[in-house]
Amino acid sequence: MKSEFEIVKKYIKPLVDDNDKYSIGLSDDVGIVDNLIFSTDTIVEGIHFFSNNKPEDIAKKLVRVNVSDLIAKGVRPGFCLLNFSAGSIINERWIKNFMYSLNEDFKKYKINLVGGDTVQTKGKTVLSLCIFGKNPKSNIKLRSSAVPGDNIYVSGTIGDSALGLMVLNNKLQVNKNFKEFLIDRYLIPKPRIELVNIINKKANASIDISDGLIQDLQNLCLSSGVGAKINFTDIPLSAAARSVVNKNSKMIEVILNGGDDYEILFTGPKGIEAKNNIRMIGKITKGSKISILDLKLKNRTIKNGFNHIFK
Repeated sequence: MKSEFEIVKKYIKPLVDDNDKYSIGLSDDVGIVDNLIFSTDTIVEGIHFFSNNKPEDIAKKLVRVNVSDLIAKGVRPGFCLLNFSAGSIINERWIKNFMYSLNEDFKKYKINLVGGDTVQTKGKTVLSLCIFGKNPKSNIKLRSSAVPGDNIYVSGTIGDSALGLMVLNNKLQVNKNFKEFLIDRYLIPKPRIELVNIINKKANASIDISDGLIQDLQNLCLSSGVGAKINFTDIPLSAAARSVVNKNSKMIEVILNGGDDYEILFTGPKGIEAKNNIRMIGKITKGSKISILDLKLKNRTIKNGFNHIFK
């Protein structure tokens, strides 16, 4: 059983040159071809959404997880290809509602659909976009450009989506208002399109938080050849997440490791936290160690975030 990282390293990375200018050595979430920035993300029934979810919500999640990748590079989306693999849950009414909502988000994020493919499966529904936009004049913000002394920033609040999934799976009980908020954060990501210019102009290195704060911080640090020191108390939490952690400190692991936040984790100079929806949580350091300074972890293991496993 191998992790996603191991599969990519062993079988996919040999297909490209380490110095390939188009693929960036497969070291980031995007590729660059003829001044266009490309990215792709897939969502799968039973993992990223469930058969009883509204098709309207699934459509928005598909668009927004892809938009998030480009935002983290300081790039505005412009075009996309849609791959629609319809499983057993799909009927014409489902498709109608899905496509209506998809078009709403295409308009919201100013994305033009330019092609794709449709197929039918005998099992689960699988949906993906290939999304691309123009390379900004100041160039994209890779995960490999962090330097010691950089401040570490995050947008929005962290951990809500993972808690929302726990609520959906009846593994967490919260009050009605918190329940609705957390489930919404899981079902419908809210990519920070308003931060594109800040990322583009101010960030040194950047990545979106899809696999969990700690794992994506590790990914950024590994790519940049640096370490990091953060404080848990500086990580922005929603009222719902703070209430959950206050009642059960073990939920700190969910906050740190839970995936699907689709917030932005980036590094840069002082002062960016004064901007909208941004909080400084630590600093980039020399070496390779990642430390959480204000947590005692002797009786608890901080894992490495969500990981796709191949059997």
